[in-house]
Amino acid sequence: MKTIQFRKFRLFKSEEIFPPRKKKEAGPQEKVAWHKKIIQSPIFYIIVFAAIISFFISYFPARPLPSIKPGEIASKDIISPLEITVEDSQATDRRREQAESTIPPVYFYNQKIVAVTREKIRQFFESGRAWQSSTPALSLKDLQKNLSENLGLDIDEASLNNLARLRFPQELEQLLAETLAPVLSKEIVLSRSLLSHGEPEKGLLVVRGKEEKLLKAAEILELREARAQLVSEINALELPARTRNLLKTLAPAFLAPTINYDAPETEIRRLKARNQVEPVYYTIKKGKVIIRKGDEATPEVIRQIAIINQKISSQPHWLINFAGLLVLYSIIFFFIWNFIVYVTGDEKQLRLLQMMGLTLFLGFVAYKSSLFIAEALGASVSVINVDKEALLFGFPFQFGTFIFALLTRSEIAVIYCVINSLLAGYLLSGDYFLVLFVLLGGIAAIYGLRYYLASSRSSILKTGLMVLAPFQVIMVLIFHLVRQTFSDLTGLATELFSAIFGGLVSAAIAFVLVPVFETIFGFITATKLHELTNSDLPIFRQLALEAPGTYHHSLIVATLAEKAAEKINANAMLVKAGGLYHDIGKVKRPEYFSENQTSPFDVHRELTPSLSTLVIVNHVKDGIDLARKLKLPRQLTDLIAQHHGTSIVRYFFQKAKEKYDPELHKIEAEDYRYQGPTPRSKEAGLLLLADSVEAAARSLHSPTRQNLKRVITEIFNAHLQDGQLDDCGFSLKDLRVIANSFLITLDAIYHPRPKYPGFDFEKKIEKKEENKKNNGRNNKQTEEKPGPPDKA
Repeated sequence: MKTIQFRKFRLFKSEEIFPPRKKKEAGPQEKVAWHKKIIQSPIFYIIVFAAIISFFISYFPARPLPSIKPGEIASKDIISPLEITVEDSQATDRRREQAESTIPPVYFYNQKIVAVTREKIRQFFESGRAWQSSTPALSLKDLQKNLSENLGLDIDEASLNNLARLRFPQELEQLLAETLAPVLSKEIVLSRSLLSHGEPEKGLLVVRGKEEKLLKAAEILELREARAQLVSEINALELPARTRNLLKTLAPAFLAPTINYDAPETEIRRLKARNQVEPVYYTIKKGKVIIRKGDEATPEVIRQIAIINQKISSQPHWLINFAGLLVLYSIIFFFIWNFIVYVTGDEKQLRLLQMMGLTLFLGFVAYKSSLFIAEALGASVSVINVDKEALLFGFPFQFGTFIFALLTRSEIAVIYCVINSLLAGYLLSGDYFLVLFVLLGGIAAIYGLRYYLASSRSSILKTGLMVLAPFQVIMVLIFHLVRQTFSDLTGLATELFSAIFGGLVSAAIAFVLVPVFETIFGFITATKLHELTNSDLPIFRQLALEAPGTYHHSLIVATLAEKAAEKINANAMLVKAGGLYHDIGKVKRPEYFSENQTSPFDVHRELTPSLSTLVIVNHVKDGIDLARKLKLPRQLTDLIAQHHGTSIVRYFFQKAKEKYDPELHKIEAEDYRYQGPTPRSKEAGLLLLADSVEAAARSLHSPTRQNLKRVITEIFNAHLQDGQLDDCGFSLKDLRVIANSFLITLDAIYHPRPKYPGFDFEKKIEKKEENKKNNGRNNKQTEEKPGPPDKA
């Protein structure tokens, strides 16, 4: 199929079609007041919504609990206003004492004891030899005294006499040292009765350099036991009797304790064991009843109340939290605004920001209310597990996502879904899994509405039942798989039921709120448009009865515009509704419009061109007033206002120039224009073109395909030159697609049918009679549509 070419397309506007307009002087009434500028600024709403949400999150500080004395009867239930984790100091001390008590006393073994004893033996024998060689000779008592004072040895005189006779032999010295060495390598204490550090119960930890050995108290030797063991070992030696007796006398005197209690090391080890014990904590959950009405206050209850009050008093002022949240949410809303501007790029930007802020606030209220209900159920129901954490999945997290997905674009719904998940996570203790639950659930809701095409409001309920609820159940099961927590089947069942309930409640709330949001923010859904295009509505019945030509014209315009809108991806349902409603203002004076005139009398004959123009132009204003009376959506009212743009009523403008002398009357084109504004959207531009093309096509005596092409081309060129399409965003490709769509539709409407054989429906009449019949009708163009411009 050949496309329509705009061969007469011109870059410069013809003065005949689009004469220079008078510039209206800006009066005081056109100046926007400063407070209106503030209200229309996005910064104002960014700060307001950030402040409101931050205030309601940070304010409501917890009030201190009433004080109560030990033994006093509580006059009312005392409930914890916040969740607090408290250290159980008593349990912690008990565990630390227990850990400390397991550490045995530390004893260090004197590794130099053998060497010291050998040195002492050497000094003993050296002293004896020196005594024998001394001059003058000293008495035996002098030697005994010297040994007692210098070496601490109490040796009897008989033993010293025997040693003196042997002249303190070196062989005996060596033998004594070798005999003592094995015994001194053992753990010896002065007496077990002197062990006072819990050794009988815990044992002793003997440290030999880097080697540690835990011994029972019975495994160490007392000094007397060591001496007896030493004597026994000496008796077992094959020695002369005199030598054996000397060893049995001397050796016990050189024995001494080999291990000593190390108090500093013991204390260090016990302190380390004490510090390794983690503090014991217990949680007082928000909403927990500390003491019930009529119960007696115990020390533990009083301690918990004191801890909670201390926690409340130590919390920073709420203004600090408010300031931080205000900055945070201001940044978030600023990014939201920039995203909206980037995605939409139309006049809905501010309304989308307002809607985003209001919905987030309503979400905050809904989550807080749900949390209160969950805590109340958790405290009152004891038959089954209704823990607050299990009921979180039943909160209506997705009602806002449903609203945005139905009323706006998917991109806006996704950004709301992200911010909503962060808000829910912050309000509900920052649960990572909960943030994922809300985020992925919102994306599932958006996909579900796209699957059901969102053609009716009932698609919200279908999505909630068939998509969101099952998806939330799957998410709960996935979380349990990740956490590996399938032991509590009752809690799992509660969470699954909550997930189903949350999906259904979200859909139900959105189903109720969508009409409210439509009204407040001026959005219009496919459901609403279906309702507004019902042919049984009173306005259409009135139009069909009182202005049947206008009604038929509106039907064709709606068909033309709808088909073309589908081709260029515009809102076809909105254009169809606009086509049906665009001329409803004509019901006020239907007889002044040619399509509704049935009598040969022309009502415009008695009117001046300017007055006729006023009547014609006023049907737009009447249509706007009627639309407001019918409470039509703002988008439809805008289409009614823009469907003629600022085009000239050319028939009466030309008639005025022919009727009045230009030297006596100054004919201004501005006086014969519609008030506008020019179309500001593709839908409004489509409606203007369809309206003009349909009216022009109806004027053809022979609506052949070639004539229809010519009409479409000329009408499009006329509006382009007149600047009527400057603000609606059409591309040249769009205009070609629209023109071809119009041609296909009009050709289908006006194509000739086969003649009925045997009938002559078009009897020839005399030209004179025909002219008489059509006198005053063929030339009355009461609602002038732009036609082909006059050739220069």
